[in-house]
Amino acid sequence: MSNLDNLRVSEADREEASARLAEHYSTGRLTDDDYYERLDAVWSAKVRADVEMLFTDLPKSAPQPPQVARRPRRGRPRAFPLVACFLLVAIGLVVMGVPWWVFAAIAVGALVFRKKHHHSHSNRQHCHRSVH
Repeated sequence: MSNLDNLRVSEADREEASARLAEHYSTGRLTDDDYYERLDAVWSAKVRADVEMLFTDLPKSAPQPPQVARRPRRGRPRAFPLVACFLLVAIGLVVMGVPWWVFAAIAVGALVFRKKHHHSHSNRQHCHRSVH
């Protein structure tokens, strides 16, 4: 028995041991009675040796493949909130006396700018991907 086996068990150690037991239970290596008996022993264990003793007759768990880190989605803003805001502002300004065709010109300009910007952004992504 090493000095590490005499260390007190932490909450994280108990949770990790419980997860390992659940894995062995789900693969059929433990009966219901074995699983619940060992689970109770995990939560009443004082030192690491008490916990590791519960796994001596079980194979080591296969290492889990690393989780693929996902990039946060940087999707474009949803159209509905933008359109709703634009319409509310437009209605308010029309009520105040600004001509409607000013808003039509701004909307057309925004669409043209968006298409040009989206097209150049797509080309850069495509070129960047093909380099790697």
